[in-house]
Amino acid sequence: MVSQLPLHPCTGREAAAAKAAGAVPYAGGTDLMVRRAAARRTGQEPPLVFLDRVATFRGITALDGALRIGSLTTMAELCSHPATPGLLGAACATVGSPALRNAATIGGNICTASPAGDSLPALYALDAEVELCGVDTNRRLPIDRLIIAPGQTALKPDELLAAIIVSTDTADRFYYRKVSPRLANALAKVSLAVAATVHDQVLLEMRIAFGAVGPTVIRCSEIERQCRNRSLADLAQSARRLADLAAETIRPIDDLRSSAAYRRTVAGNLLETCLHSLCAPTT
Repeated sequence: MVSQLPLHPCTGREAAAAKAAGAVPYAGGTDLMVRRAAARRTGQEPPLVFLDRVATFRGITALDGALRIGSLTTMAELCSHPATPGLLGAACATVGSPALRNAATIGGNICTASPAGDSLPALYALDAEVELCGVDTNRRLPIDRLIIAPGQTALKPDELLAAIIVSTDTADRFYYRKVSPRLANALAKVSLAVAATVHDQVLLEMRIAFGAVGPTVIRCSEIERQCRNRSLADLAQSARRLADLAAETIRPIDDLRSSAAYRRTVAGNLLETCLHSLCAPTT
């Protein structure tokens, strides 16, 4: 029973046990408390398990060739930490407002599993992995295997997101854009995150991830393949064709925020702008 478990646990195992018993994990609360308002009106409000004392869920730690980001790390902390990959920092800087970024956590942004989650395209483009903590065992998954549908993850009933693992041997150029009705406190209509590695005017590798244009973040594997090992000059000439291919690859819908047609047009334009930006000479 939840009443027999600590609702302010100090270990990941205790927190996972409370979740398995029916308690709802509380990290930053920026999305959760909005959802709980509806449950409160119906009288069906499950207890909360507060995660802030779980030390293994906190902090940004350098590993061998990677960075371990605790799931309770706030967006503001990621924006200011010197080790944060530039692409991820740029994405986190677009979340909500300064006040929201001081409370919202990277783990919450992932586990909400919104197609419009601001950090998600960057994490996909960085080939991030997630570290999951259970009552008896821990495991790691690529992030695209954790998020399976809007609002749905592959977390087991007794599992919590403990950390995100990002390689530090990453791209030397990046691009991130979020298109929304205003600059703050707005959900994305379309977002694009790109990580690229360039050497001697040749694009060696590029990872492309679109947000808010499908049920989950969409990686453009075919476009990535076509861009690999091409000269920047050649790639710039192909930018429009690749942009059109991106518009065909994504799976947008009509909703309250935008139309599918708008999203296709904007997604293609974003990728074209991105390619020209990445191919521009650096000083």
